[in-house]
Amino acid sequence: MMKSPPAGVSLSEMKKQNKHVETWVSILSDAGSIPAASTKIILRFFSNLANESEYFGRRTLYIMTGKINTWIKRGLFLFLLLLVVAAPLFAQKKTDVLLKFSTQDRTMRIVLESEELFLTNTKTTTSASQIRIEFPGLFHLKSPEELPFEISSTNKLLTINLKEKGEIKLFKLSSPARIVLDIQRGEKQSVQIPFKTFVIDAGHGGYDYGITSHDMKEKDINLSLAQDLDTVLSKKAKKVFLTRKGDQYMSLLERVKFVNQKTPDIFLSIHSSMSDNFVLYLPKFRTAGSNEMVDQYGLSSRQKKYIGKSKTLSESIGKALKDEFKKGVIYREMSLPILISIGATSAVIEYPSAQFITYDQPMKMRLLNAITSGLATYGQ
Repeated sequence: MMKSPPAGVSLSEMKKQNKHVETWVSILSDAGSIPAASTKIILRFFSNLANESEYFGRRTLYIMTGKINTWIKRGLFLFLLLLVVAAPLFAQKKTDVLLKFSTQDRTMRIVLESEELFLTNTKTTTSASQIRIEFPGLFHLKSPEELPFEISSTNKLLTINLKEKGEIKLFKLSSPARIVLDIQRGEKQSVQIPFKTFVIDAGHGGYDYGITSHDMKEKDINLSLAQDLDTVLSKKAKKVFLTRKGDQYMSLLERVKFVNQKTPDIFLSIHSSMSDNFVLYLPKFRTAGSNEMVDQYGLSSRQKKYIGKSKTLSESIGKALKDEFKKGVIYREMSLPILISIGATSAVIEYPSAQFITYDQPMKMRLLNAITSGLATYGQ
């Protein structure tokens, strides 16, 4: 004959404890702290535990001791606590994203509308036939049933596969918050640039970092843009010289002498601005007094014969940047030695700070395409 179970672990007490657990689980579920699926699993677990205990009867309860019972209570408490803490991760709300499109001739526009903060933190990469949009959280896509392109979505990633290659331009706009993708289908006509020789100056270098933002240094972005622009122009059979080809420091005097020795048709100096705007500098000469830094080089008169052409070049590049990025362009007249000491048509270009724009490869190509478009317009 079986002995009675130890005090404190009776079958009725176990059922009473299970009832308390079920009550708390229901409260947490109603409050939204535990997903419905998790609620069912927990309740099923305790129900089975009670049934099995009743099935095995007093023998199971007899084996249990007060110490084991206490350990089980603590374990169940930690289990519930873990569920409450982890619940928001599993119960993450999906943000609605509305996809619309329109077509006109060879141009197609895709628009994605959603909450502004949600769209602001998206990352977009494009190729000639594919658009990949990574959202900051889970999303629910609403779109027409019939689309002239293929879409696929997994967790936070939306992929749009185009049926025909094209040139893709991306804009993030507000009121309402939306991402706009303009796709010019078909092969893009080659931009014709009549000039033969270029010198491209990547600002800063070596221990001179320029402007820094998070883990990005201006000197590195400048060099990357200069090297990519070298590649673009070289493919058009242009002769291109870089003031620096690596992460090295060059003084202002060394840069000025290098440029003038190459006698280029066009000189471009690339830098970062401190704002989210493009800035282009126009040459300006002092009418009174002197600029000691410029006089130090004995080169203050070199730019005077090119000042009109340099202003026209800067305006052409500025217009192309404004058309491409829908951003303001600021023009500043200053007596910059790197500008007024150069004996060639020149432009000093500042792109928006890396605090506001991520300079991944698609973004850099958009910037370079706008610059080459400005060069072509100036050459007409």
